[in-house]
Amino acid sequence: MVIGITKVRNEEHIIHDTLNSWSEVCDEIFVYDDASTDGTVEICHEHSIVSEVISSDLLDIDRLRAEWYNRQVVLDAARRFNPDWIAYFDGDEHLYAFDPSILKDPEVHAIATQWHDMYITPEDMHLEDRDYKQRKWCGTEYRQIPFFYRNDPRLSFTMPDQRIMHHRKVEWYPVSGIIQHWGKGHSEMVWERKVKYYGNVFGKYAEKWQARKGLVVHDYISDDGHPLVLFDTIVSGHEIRKAVPA
Repeated sequence: MVIGITKVRNEEHIIHDTLNSWSEVCDEIFVYDDASTDGTVEICHEHSIVSEVISSDLLDIDRLRAEWYNRQVVLDAARRFNPDWIAYFDGDEHLYAFDPSILKDPEVHAIATQWHDMYITPEDMHLEDRDYKQRKWCGTEYRQIPFFYRNDPRLSFTMPDQRIMHHRKVEWYPVSGIIQHWGKGHSEMVWERKVKYYGNVFGKYAEKWQARKGLVVHDYISDDGHPLVLFDTIVSGHEIRKAVPA
């Protein structure tokens, strides 16, 4: 059994598509809702893959603490059912090209994916928000980080702003699948909301995001200054490989 877990806040614009994406590999999904003020909770409750929604109406002002603590809460909820694997993803991350056969390998304890930012470009800037998945361009920069973890007592979140679980130490991860991250590429509304959130209440990233205000459309150059690439090109060139943990 593979249980997916996610921590979300005000994701009504995308959460249904995200849950659909992960339902291709997860048997069940558990959701922690971080005091959403939109329809996120209702959408999650109504989705067939969601087994439990943990809702909070208290927004922790210590956002670095909330990042790990809320993830730990939903991890604890999922582990009550002793799954074989646990997959953690954010509410704006879609999974592509994952080979589920790796989950059957007894020698594998964590699986990384290749994570890419999607961008809004001049050719698609006029798309309606509901048509965001028609955007084609992503950054060439990527991270290879674990998304899948074999269930183990060592799995936990304990550190400020922690995204990658504590897990069994390994010499290398198999890398399978590509994450399409929509935090920058969904819409102007989502972009400016991130600018406000990270710029005002998440000091660790404040300066970087404040400088991005009003710059949602990218002229085929990423935030790190490199040419964008078609996401289909990334998918067509993807193959299972090894990655050494940082």
